[in-house]
Amino acid sequence: MNRFKMFSFAPISMWLLGLSILLTSVRMYAEDPPDEIEKSKRPTVGLVLSGGGAKGFAYIGLLKVLQETGLQVDYIGGSSIGSIMGGLYAIGYHPDSIAKMIRMQNWTSLLSDKMERKYVAYDEKEFGEKTILSVPIRNKKISLGNAFYQGQQVDMLLNHYFSPAYNIYSFSDFQTPFLCMGTDILNGDAIVLNKGYLPKAVRASMSIPGYFAPTDYMGYYLVDGGVVNNYPVKQVKDMGAEIIIGGDVQQGLYTTKKQLSTITAILDQITSFPAIKANQVGDSLTNLSVKIKLNYGMMDFDDFDSIIAAGERVARAHYHEIKALADSLNALEFRPLKKYETQPLDSLEFGELMVLGNDRTPAKYFYTFFKDIKGHRIAIKDLETIIKYMYGSNYFDRVSYEMDNTKSPPDLVIDVQEGAPGVLSAGVHFDNDYNGSIILNGVFRNVLGKNTKLFANLILGTNPRVKLLYLAGWNGKAGLGVQVDLYSFKFNTYDKSTKVDQLTFINNKASLFFNSMFLNMYNIRAGFDYEYFRFRQDLQIDTSITKYQNFSSYGTPFISINADTRDDAYFPTRGFLGTIRAEYVMPLSGNWVKQIFTNSAIIYLKYIQSIPLSRKFTIRPGIFAGGTIKQSDSPPVQHLFALGGLNNRNYVETFLDFTGAKFLQNYGNYALIGRLKLQYNLFKNNYITLRTDVGGSEETFDELFQPRSFLMGYGVTYSYSSFIGPIELTLMGSNINPGPMLFLNLGFWF
Repeated sequence: MNRFKMFSFAPISMWLLGLSILLTSVRMYAEDPPDEIEKSKRPTVGLVLSGGGAKGFAYIGLLKVLQETGLQVDYIGGSSIGSIMGGLYAIGYHPDSIAKMIRMQNWTSLLSDKMERKYVAYDEKEFGEKTILSVPIRNKKISLGNAFYQGQQVDMLLNHYFSPAYNIYSFSDFQTPFLCMGTDILNGDAIVLNKGYLPKAVRASMSIPGYFAPTDYMGYYLVDGGVVNNYPVKQVKDMGAEIIIGGDVQQGLYTTKKQLSTITAILDQITSFPAIKANQVGDSLTNLSVKIKLNYGMMDFDDFDSIIAAGERVARAHYHEIKALADSLNALEFRPLKKYETQPLDSLEFGELMVLGNDRTPAKYFYTFFKDIKGHRIAIKDLETIIKYMYGSNYFDRVSYEMDNTKSPPDLVIDVQEGAPGVLSAGVHFDNDYNGSIILNGVFRNVLGKNTKLFANLILGTNPRVKLLYLAGWNGKAGLGVQVDLYSFKFNTYDKSTKVDQLTFINNKASLFFNSMFLNMYNIRAGFDYEYFRFRQDLQIDTSITKYQNFSSYGTPFISINADTRDDAYFPTRGFLGTIRAEYVMPLSGNWVKQIFTNSAIIYLKYIQSIPLSRKFTIRPGIFAGGTIKQSDSPPVQHLFALGGLNNRNYVETFLDFTGAKFLQNYGNYALIGRLKLQYNLFKNNYITLRTDVGGSEETFDELFQPRSFLMGYGVTYSYSSFIGPIELTLMGSNINPGPMLFLNLGFWF
């Protein structure tokens, strides 16, 4: 039941409030000197907001009602989500601004530390996004870490919106004095957080144990304040509040096994036990309690609109009580409502750059991003972008920043938590062309030298592959690379649609190159490939292929420009994927017959754009164009342009998927392809894609434009984005395969 313990606020008894307060003032007059009367005649009001995860969005309704009634709040305290909502109100954000802020967030990504893909380093995109399960390696053994998530995205959010208070050390100096609660995980004590750096204090207060990593703050190691004190009424009373208004979204303890059917419900139950005593104390000291019962859980952040609406309905049921209190207090001493016009900072001038936590990462890595920072004004958005790029490098589990508010201008403090030296992961895949396979993946960062990465892929199946990539950076953007790629796979050869042979292709390649990355989305490589390969016929002897039976070698100087700005690797809605590569293939083996193969220059362009048409529809046009300038016959087969199958990550970069064609059904020295896909998001994780490819690949440039060379494929794909990767079934056909064809893909492409 909602109640006001000192006074009744039914309209008929409003005069009792004034009388009670008047009597209180008379007592004060008898006890205090006359010059103290004016300061103490109006009782002070404290607002306390409990924790409760996503349910705390309901407090917006309560804040709106406080605004509308003209009730000035003198002190604010909160735990967990209550610390966020209370902290924003304390530094002067309007409830409507807070609501807008909530609606702007992608809560699924924010709570899971998922960075926008464009900020992820190009090499991480190239070797990542293929596995189901990952485990970190620390101290030469598997370690699961101290929480599911480090809170990277939450740190960024809090820093952004609490930036107007960066230079205020004592929270009592805010527009409205404020405190929040943390729990010292080392001894279980409830810690009052009322000074320091506000974003970090709030981050500590909402660190759900096990979900978010604990926070180092002011000498404490803290988790969610709600673990011990989820309703800090007594602490707000100690600040000086005489009348307490309590916002409470706690649901109380669950009483049945059925209610404890989810992990979040069990976590909520466990963390509620220690806070029972604090809740009892808080309830006994609360004068006007606004208890908001909701049919939502603590992790239902995506239901923000419904929660905000439900909270406002409950708060408005208390409108007359709050209005009565406001009118009575203003009758004693009118205090105009404070201004609630705060907005995030646009820019800030900084002093020095300080870096914490970089044991394996050299300091110059950070100074590469922040050149000549001292005395310069930096846009907050630019600062946040730099932090995202550093986090996207995957060298770190967390990259946070804060302004040292003990100095003017403040020093910029970059605080990093370096990631595990090694990460092991695994995935599975099946498709009609490469058949079934398992991938074992290892990534080792800053192990073989500072600012280095080693990626290792082992693919086990009918088409095995080993791929290693070592990158050594001179700074955060450029360096040298070494790659080894050993693979073997089977494919068929065709006369139009008739299968005539099956070949096994074995290729061993080593590369040395200069590597440069720009904005994590663009990559330039220039270097030299050494390849050692052969073919083996499995079905019949084709004398034209006999010359390829023995291993032979060749070298290839190359330069490539690569870009990947897509928001998703499998179902993108914006951004593009592109490659331009030029190479010069030279024979090195003595067993090559010069009339068969001599030097060849090859260049190709690959480009696919994703353009959102609406919330559901995305159009994805693309083009591929490639050509060979040769002196005699043809370059090795892996430097031809081959079309067919739907594998978008072939072992050979110039082997291209083509709707309605069989795997490597068409090939030649020149290729020109136009693509168009219309992707429709049917509902969550389910997609239907209409697709068509036109073009061809031929021996000569002139043949490419002959009517007989024109290929046209068409199809429709149903996709489900699962935890193992895309599960896809495609029905397709083409003018060279007029009958219907099915293509099945299971799992991430590798």
